[in-house]
Amino acid sequence: MRINEGMQIESDLKDLKIDVEDRGATRKVCIKGEHVAPGRLYHCRYSEFETKLSVRTLAKIGAGKGRYFRDEIERSENPSYMKRKLQILLEEFEISLSQKKMLDFGCGAGASTLNFLRCGATDITGVEVDENLLDIASSRLHDFFQEGYQLTRIGYLDGESFLPFRDREFDIVWAHAVMEHIHPRQRRFVLTELWRVLKRLGLLIIDGTPNRLWIQEYHSSNLFFVNYLPLNMASFVARHCSSRIPFDESNKALLSNGFRGCTYWEILRPLPSALCLSNVFRKRDLSAGIRSWCGDTDSTLRKRMINLYGFLMKLADPVFALFHLPQTAFLPSHIIVLRKL
Repeated sequence: MRINEGMQIESDLKDLKIDVEDRGATRKVCIKGEHVAPGRLYHCRYSEFETKLSVRTLAKIGAGKGRYFRDEIERSENPSYMKRKLQILLEEFEISLSQKKMLDFGCGAGASTLNFLRCGATDITGVEVDENLLDIASSRLHDFFQEGYQLTRIGYLDGESFLPFRDREFDIVWAHAVMEHIHPRQRRFVLTELWRVLKRLGLLIIDGTPNRLWIQEYHSSNLFFVNYLPLNMASFVARHCSSRIPFDESNKALLSNGFRGCTYWEILRPLPSALCLSNVFRKRDLSAGIRSWCGDTDSTLRKRMINLYGFLMKLADPVFALFHLPQTAFLPSHIIVLRKL
């Protein structure tokens, strides 16, 4: 994808047209053709918005993300998409990113790294397996910051490839909306690698990953109950019943795209020396989860239903506490903060 003289991002998708108007401090973008827009609109035909991203970065995002062009931009340009949720988590658990050596595991196209910098991070390393995504991340970060971060390409952590860092190198290791994209058979090894590079008393934070126990698989198919089915049956149902899943999508592609979330126990089991802070500071994960969840909707009725769920979970907390269970084990997506003892 490139930009022609008329400031149009030329796409390999014939039905997708992206026009850019440079207004100096900002760029106005108009998208014509089917694309993913805010509000979970997967088949939007037209939208427009303003952004502070450079034309160069916009072209790179267009080339790498196609119909997810606007969705990717929203991740860093719309505070309600990602930054708000990160700030809520940091506030609830009283975590400061300043003067901490931090690893952003699976930084993708740089939206998470950029938001961490905006939340106060001063020394952050973003790692990603996809070279094209790292290229976008580099351009995107350079639009706003010239220091405080570095980007590193890594191989797939499959038992033969390891993170290129020393033991106990980072104060904070953060995996934002990443674990669901890792093959279930590789998650144990990935978690032990993240734990290896974390300093003693450091924090491993896993958030944004869908809970496999939740009634709805909202990440990929948006279908109810498929989380409880064996993979082959679940993928069959998704391909035939979800408008989001192509009919010929393979199981491997589904897993890579985040079709299978994690359970709390799947994350904690490989880390025997981990202290879950939600078991120390009861209900902070619930408070962060309910606040984040309410922010995802403008519906008054839906907000009331979410708050009712939060109220019922608070009533049940004494029972959860008896079994050392954090509230995140029963939320739609995880908010897990682990301290390394």
